[in-house]
Amino acid sequence: MRRAHLQAARRWAAAAVAVLVLGGTADEARADFRFLGMGARPRAMGSAFVSLADDANAAFWNPAGLVRSHRSALMLTRAWLYDTDELRHDYLAVEAPTWRNWHVGASWVRLSIPDLYNEDQINLAVAHELPFVPGLSVGITGKLFLLSAPGYERYNDPYYNGGDHGFSADLGLLYDSGGAWTVGAAFYNLKGTELQLLENTSDPDPVPSDWAAGGSWLFRETLLVTADVRSRDGQAGNLVVHGGAEIWFFDALVLRSGLDRGLVTMGAGLQDKHWQADFAVQTDRRLGNVYLLSFTVRK
Repeated sequence: MRRAHLQAARRWAAAAVAVLVLGGTADEARADFRFLGMGARPRAMGSAFVSLADDANAAFWNPAGLVRSHRSALMLTRAWLYDTDELRHDYLAVEAPTWRNWHVGASWVRLSIPDLYNEDQINLAVAHELPFVPGLSVGITGKLFLLSAPGYERYNDPYYNGGDHGFSADLGLLYDSGGAWTVGAAFYNLKGTELQLLENTSDPDPVPSDWAAGGSWLFRETLLVTADVRSRDGQAGNLVVHGGAEIWFFDALVLRSGLDRGLVTMGAGLQDKHWQADFAVQTDRRLGNVYLLSFTVRK
């Protein structure tokens, strides 16, 4: 019995640490529906992906990028955050077949501590190329946010509401020159929303609105360089630069590197016609490293 209590206490401590680390300052523990980029490939390239977005990750990063791919795909990603075993970060992305020149994608992100705390983000995206400007596409993503803390039910707090949900949307634009370069922009969480777990909370957790814009350039069909400028955590005037690159060998092996808010990122990938495996690591001496592994099957 004592061992069970110790394990429960350790898990709750891990939950508190995780929410504090991911949510903000030590006196403001809150949910973390900020933009935590998913997918091993984007993260390895410094999270500079808004102008690239040419695979199943587009539904999450820039829905307009769905136009750039004409294959159906399913991607699974597991992230290991900050050397915290109890903290889980999982990601599922789907790219559906084109229907009457409409491109459809979806993604699901879960940040959780099993049986204790869950944050879910579900995205459904559609994109279409604008007929009057060849190469320019627009996309929109409908978003559902879900917040729950099943482990909190044991305290029988009358103010615990069992969870909360909210809705928002993203808007994306992408221009593909048809040659070596692309430019893109995305506006995240156009509709502001707030979530709370306790009915007596006077300061609910906001889901901030953000934006990003950038460009990419392909050198000699081998080296791809990309860079983004992004607002930081809903502060429109507080900007951060992301940059990255990937280089392909024999269209099978790829090496990647980048800078994400001053943090070094790197990764590698291996692909065949119908599958691709990608790995990424983001270094952080203060919090601990982040590791991501993605596996994609496509048709």
